[in-house]
Amino acid sequence: MADPFTHVSAAGAEMIEQIVEALEARAADPEMLPIVHAYLSRLELRDGAKVLDIGAGTGGITRRVAAQAPHCSVLGVEPSPELVDVANDRAAGIDNLSFAVGDAYALEFDDEHFNAAIFHTVLCHVTEPERALAEAFRVLHPGGQLVVCDADFAKLSMGLDDADPVQACAVGFYRRFVTDPWFAGKLRGLAQATGFEIECFNVDNRLDLEGTGGGVSWIRFVAGALVREGVIGQPLADALAAEWARRGEAGIAYGFNPFVTLIARRPSRIGAGLA
Repeated sequence: MADPFTHVSAAGAEMIEQIVEALEARAADPEMLPIVHAYLSRLELRDGAKVLDIGAGTGGITRRVAAQAPHCSVLGVEPSPELVDVANDRAAGIDNLSFAVGDAYALEFDDEHFNAAIFHTVLCHVTEPERALAEAFRVLHPGGQLVVCDADFAKLSMGLDDADPVQACAVGFYRRFVTDPWFAGKLRGLAQATGFEIECFNVDNRLDLEGTGGGVSWIRFVAGALVREGVIGQPLADALAAEWARRGEAGIAYGFNPFVTLIARRPSRIGAGLA
């Protein structure tokens, strides 16, 4: 099964609805918010700076960027028109924020147009992350900053035993819904090869210990796919979700997913500062 996050428009109405729900839930997840706040706090944004969020999805993170940098102009680009429509609806009334359909491989902007560019949980879902990074490099001012925040899905874990069916959902998620679950380990090398100067590289953990966080989405995605493919019936899919909720209520849920954050900079020209 191809990663539906790579071509959202081709995923079908039911999957798109599920993707919208998952993206918004993740953007509001209390385990995710400190990670986002930390990297936004490291951006050096002057009044009037231009920020580009590439692969913005429904704009859940982009809205937080706009709120934390009200003196800046924030644009989110996303290849799926369906998600752009959702993003625009949810951004109504936010004056410094806009969204447009855009391709990370071919951004329709002049060279050196932005002061900062962000990829939030995007590059593990694309087939050629080096092309997307090269485009970000191109549209950044010399001295402009890049943020990449992505999950290390190869380390995703939900089980309490190696025969735990809930752990099978974790494995099923990164095999079916992630293009490269090992991307996080490759990120620094890709950024350096593109020409970026790395300023920091951090690892944080997104946990679901309550049975109400990321684990819910991972199980729903995998169980739903298995039902559609005729591998399991709906009663088992419902039972897997119920089991995760039960573990949360019993205090034994353990969903573990590391997130890496890279902050890098396009080198300044000699004698030139941040534009």
